[in-house]
Amino acid sequence: MILCDTGPLVAAFNAADRDHVRCAAFLAEHWSRLVVPSLTVTEICHLLADPQRQGRPELAAEFCAAIAADEPRVIEATPHDYRRKAELLATYASLRLQVVDACIVALAERLDQREVAALDRRDLLVVAPRHLPKGERLTLLPAD
Repeated sequence: MILCDTGPLVAAFNAADRDHVRCAAFLAEHWSRLVVPSLTVTEICHLLADPQRQGRPELAAEFCAAIAADEPRVIEATPHDYRRKAELLATYASLRLQVVDACIVALAERLDQREVAALDRRDLLVVAPRHLPKGERLTLLPAD
């Protein structure tokens, strides 16, 4: 299982994205292992349809069709995850941690996962997940 943040999916579905080639290749190789937090689905569809990002509504439709085909798997946050997100948002308020990043960390902790597909690495490299030994951080993919 690889938790997937917004960036790699937006890049993979939008050929105009500067990270398209590497994300499309990474996701093609790991497609069956992807788990997408439900919170990211709206963000992904918004960005895929955004003309300022060279998006089109058809890209959001393609992504929704992929979800409907059960690929990638979408996971819901639990009340426990929301409590943890609130803790993370308060703890890392000075970073302006985004709620989707807090969700990724909370789910990684609950599911005991280390690997996360993400392009926005700053926050995920700073946050200290509870389930990892002190000083360790999530493994971010695809590698630079």
